[in-house]
Amino acid sequence: MRRLTPWLWLALAGVVLQLLALGSDFYKYKGMNQDAWLGVPHTSDLILLSGVVAAVLVGLLAAGRSPVGGRSAGLLIGGFGVLAALQLGYRMIASPFGFFPNGGSTAGIAGSSSSCYYYCAPSRANAATLLPGIWIGLAGCLAVAIGGVAYAASRTAVGTPARPWRAEIQRGMSPWLGLAALGAVGQFVFGYTFFTFYTTSVKTGAINWSGWLPTPHTGSLVLAVTVAVLLLVRAAARGRSPLGPAALGSVLALLGFLAGTRILQRIFAPPFGPSASIGLGAYLAVASAALLAVAGVAQALAHREHIRQPTTAPTLLDARASGPA
Repeated sequence: MRRLTPWLWLALAGVVLQLLALGSDFYKYKGMNQDAWLGVPHTSDLILLSGVVAAVLVGLLAAGRSPVGGRSAGLLIGGFGVLAALQLGYRMIASPFGFFPNGGSTAGIAGSSSSCYYYCAPSRANAATLLPGIWIGLAGCLAVAIGGVAYAASRTAVGTPARPWRAEIQRGMSPWLGLAALGAVGQFVFGYTFFTFYTTSVKTGAINWSGWLPTPHTGSLVLAVTVAVLLLVRAAARGRSPLGPAALGSVLALLGFLAGTRILQRIFAPPFGPSASIGLGAYLAVASAALLAVAGVAQALAHREHIRQPTTAPTLLDARASGPA
């Protein structure tokens, strides 16, 4: 704990406030309280990401095993805290309650010009009462941001080197890792950017939805899996993987299975009910997640000799060769 400065303790205190805020109500709209997790899901996911990044990096710094130097770790903590604070500040002046997308429109990752659910001008958003939970969240984000940036500017951070874990066995890039990266990118691009995941009908026509707006937490999970896979594959290609080749394949397969099952759940249980039509993008996203999982299994099997090294009992000849005890 000697490596933890007061600024890092401030960041940890901010993480606690962030987690408290995510379990509270943010708004009162039309007489009903709206919680953070369902009321502003994209903002909640960003707050959660900020807290996880801060907690993990502070823990690694305390253990002396940070994959990046102290200054970079502080900037990462502070940077995600700033992003979360800005997003939450925007949601304080522009509530998510407003207009539903018009018929004939497309609601993709950039949102919809006829809805305030993702982004819109504050003047178009409906008025809502801010509850204490959203102020607690803002205080937590600011504490994380200030703590991270201040730590990055300190002498302690400058003198803290990177000490990442690195597996003893490195096999570099392989075709299976390339396919895993391709599947990781495909599951997000097809499911949560501009491809149609759902189609719904309103009085003014049909609305084509990507998965980003109607299934925000699933989209955030798939994005996190995509980023994690790309970072792991990049590290392996550079000979700096924290995992051996077989263990790396197993982790990739697990991540692909996790993302694929979540996408499948949203195909069989659309947020709009059974009346929604499933678009091609949803099936391509599932196929991409399956490619990631299969490539991970193939990577693990191709290097299964490293999973368990055979051991042999010492023989009498070995004992004699080793000399007296």
